[in-house]
Order: sequence, then structure tokens, then C-alpha cells
Amino acid sequence: MSKKEKSPKKKTKKSTKKKELNEKQILRQKLLKIYPYLKRDKSFRALRKFMQSRIHKSGGVQLLNSKEVKQQRVWCWDVVKQVGKDFLEGKDLTRIALPARLFEPRSFLERLAEGFAYAPLYLEQAYKATDPIERMKNVVCFMFAGLHLSLTNSKPFNPILGETYQCYFQNGTQIFCEQTSHHPPVSAFQLIGPNDKYMYHGYGNWSASFKGNSIDVSQKGKYELDFNDGTKYTWDNPNVRINGILIKDRVTNYEGMIKFTDKKNDLGCVIFFDPDALGFFKSLIFSSSTPRHCVKGYIYNLSKEKQKNWEEISLSRITGAWVDNLTFDEKVYWKIDNNLPERPHPSKTYIPSDSRYRKDRKALAKLEWDKAAKMKVEGEEKQRYDRKLRAQQLKDMKKNNN
Repeated sequence: MSKKEKSPKKKTKKSTKKKELNEKQILRQKLLKIYPYLKRDKSFRALRKFMQSRIHKSGGVQLLNSKEVKQQRVWCWDVVKQVGKDFLEGKDLTRIALPARLFEPRSFLERLAEGFAYAPLYLEQAYKATDPIERMKNVVCFMFAGLHLSLTNSKPFNPILGETYQCYFQNGTQIFCEQTSHHPPVSAFQLIGPNDKYMYHGYGNWSASFKGNSIDVSQKGKYELDFNDGTKYTWDNPNVRINGILIKDRVTNYEGMIKFTDKKNDLGCVIFFDPDALGFFKSLIFSSSTPRHCVKGYIYNLSKEKQKNWEEISLSRITGAWVDNLTFDEKVYWKIDNNLPERPHPSKTYIPSDSRYRKDRKALAKLEWDKAAKMKVEGEEKQRYDRKLRAQQLKDMKKNNN
């Protein structure tokens, strides 16, 4: 009898413990349902599977969750009603306060660092390469392969002026990011390879403008990769276009071109996105022969660049698609299913300005929408005050120097 009497108590304890765990699991399931690409996975398998399932028939990545699209459009229409004239004029969206529900629970600095996820693979291979052309190929792969990691359904929080983020890779690579300007928003970064083999550093000034039913995003700045043997690479970033903001399919694509330079070895590389694009009027009648996510490019001698005939001056021909692969002279160098990146690990010790201290980010991670919105406003107000103090201090310094 005593055993039978004790058994219900044990069951009660177990059921209570199980209920507590379920509450945490339910929150996690809700969070991942909204932000499935935030699942912690060393090789981004969750994001890759999520992205591959939504490649649009015309090219690019589509947001398939109809409920999420519908809800985002409600919020977008609310913003349009508030600042309609500015939207029609293509005003920079970085100057418009957006509702917290359009954001994901992380800062842009965190997403910036995740775009470097192929550094342990391709920068290490580039460092070991003795042939300048082979090194160029691996440098291009490092930048190109990371493009799909930077696209998500929701917008990350804009970093607060002075905000920082630190992380690392298992091979010893260290990453440091900092928000150095509020308007225009400028994010600086430094990636230092193990034993100082290489350093990738620079800054980006993000801008976004509303174009009727699409948003155009660009990032101007400086992107430089230095190897310890004196070789230096520079390049720029392609533009991003998000179609279907208010109506039709929500599809994201990269546009324009990227140009890489290696002046030491007289090498250049160009990659054209959507190379078979027909233009606006032709596209109304005809269909492109290739999806919009396809690319074409060439490695060539910089000294012959003025000839502009890429086929004639080409040292290596490039084909591929930013959602899937990159091929040099029919040899695949990057394949999304085969060449796995490493998710950067947040540093265990970090300074008070780190993104992980943000209150709005923590609230959103718990799906506390109202609290996240309130914390977001508080952070923005603090930033404006801090910006005034910096401006006044600079003014006083100039006055004292004169």
C-alpha cells in the first residue's frame, strides 16, 4: 500500500517538471515558427533548408508564409499611411521609425558577422594558395557564398550608436563589429584570422528606399582583405531588391555587379547578377532564359580592363547562382549542400555596449511585442541624446582649437 501511495506523488512531480519544460519548448517553437533561420546550428542547416524550399520560379528567394506576409503588409500599410508622401518620394527607410513587429530578435551587427561564416573554409584555402588566380577564386567564394546567409524575412534591429558585437570561429578567427554612425547608419567590422594570417576589415553604410511595391537596399563603403604576404583585395557589395512588399509574391534578389581587385598580381574579377535580364519593356513580352538569381563573371588582368571584351581578356569564366553554387571553368568551388559554413560563436566575455544587452532584443526573443516596442523607443531616444552630446563635444573641441 505504501508503494501505491507514493507512486502518485512521483507522477505529480514528474508531470509538474514536464509542464515547466513544455512551456519553454512552446515559446521556442513559437519563436522558431516566426524566425526559423535563428535556429542554432553550427552549419546553418536550418537556414539552408528553409531557403531552398522557397526559391521562386523566376529566380530569387520567396517568403512563402502567407500569414506572415499578410501581417507584415498590414504593418507596412500603416507605415505608408503615416509617411505616405515620403514613401512615394523614395525616402531613406533608415530615417523612418518602423514597428517592432517587423524586426527579428537580433541586431544588424549579429547578422553582419554571420555573413562571414565561410571565412574558416575559403580564407584558409586562399591563404595556402600559391597561384594568384587560385587565391582570387577562393576570395571570391568567401564573399559570394555568404550572400544567402544575409537574407531573412524580418529586419534586424538597427544598431544603436556605439553598439558593439564580438564573436569568433573555432579556428581562432576573431570578429569585432561596431556602429560608428547613427545618420547615416555606418557599421564597421574587423575579422582577424588565426596567427594574423589575414585581416578583413572595412565599413558599410546601409540605405533603403521604398519604390512603390519594392524596397531597394544598398551598402556603400570599404571592404578590404589583407594577407600577411602583402596581397590586398578590395571589392564592393551588390544591391538587394525586395519585390512584393504590398502586393504579389514577396521575392528577394541581388542586383548589379561586384568587382574584385588584386593590384599586386594585376588581377580583377567581375560578377554580374541576372546577366540575361531583358529590361522592363522586353520583360513584359518575353521571359528571360535564366532565373534572376543566376550570375556570370570573369577573372582577368587589370591592365587589360579597358578593352571591355570580357570573353577575350578572360583568364577564368564564372557561372553559378547565389542561391546554390559558384563554378570556375566548369569546376564547382562552392555548392550550398556540400561546402558547409560555420556559424560564429558569440564571445563569452563582452563589454557593456554589446548587442546582447539590448532590452528590445531580449523582449522580442520572448515574443513580448509591446515591451519590445517600448524598449526600442527608449533606445532610440537615448541614441538621439548621445548623438547631441557627441556633436556638442566636437563643436567645443573645434572652438578650443581655434
